[in-house]
Amino acid sequence: MAFNFDLNNIETLLSNTVLNATVGFASDFNYVREHAVHSAQLFVLPLADDNINTNEVPGLDEYQVKDVFAVMIVIPCSAGNATTDEQIKQLRSDVKTAVAGCQYAGWDAIKLDKGRTIELSKKTNNLIYQCQFSVTGIHTVAVRAMP
Repeated sequence: MAFNFDLNNIETLLSNTVLNATVGFASDFNYVREHAVHSAQLFVLPLADDNINTNEVPGLDEYQVKDVFAVMIVIPCSAGNATTDEQIKQLRSDVKTAVAGCQYAGWDAIKLDKGRTIELSKKTNNLIYQCQFSVTGIHTVAVRAMP
């Protein structure tokens, strides 16, 4: 197991299960905010990680690793309306259903943390909604004596 959860797993999962949006690539949240979209898009971004040393056995260190990530739902819209409201509700449901509870080797099941509207931008005409998830796992590191 690696210290960081592989978010490519989530991108692949969303590409295969959420059919009414495409999965895009973004290097960070600012990229998502600054670029207008022409159809619904999903972006998977890391948010935080936390490593807690849980057990010290001579020669081994055990860490509980917690990674927090977001699926950003971005839809084009110039103002809130019934169509936009229905589309964002459906995408929120699709993303949560696809991701929450999935489990990958070496990690516990993914948990839904929270969701919230981030912004409705007049500059890009994007509505951005964030679904936040967390995943934990145990990572053991062999202590290496340095010469």
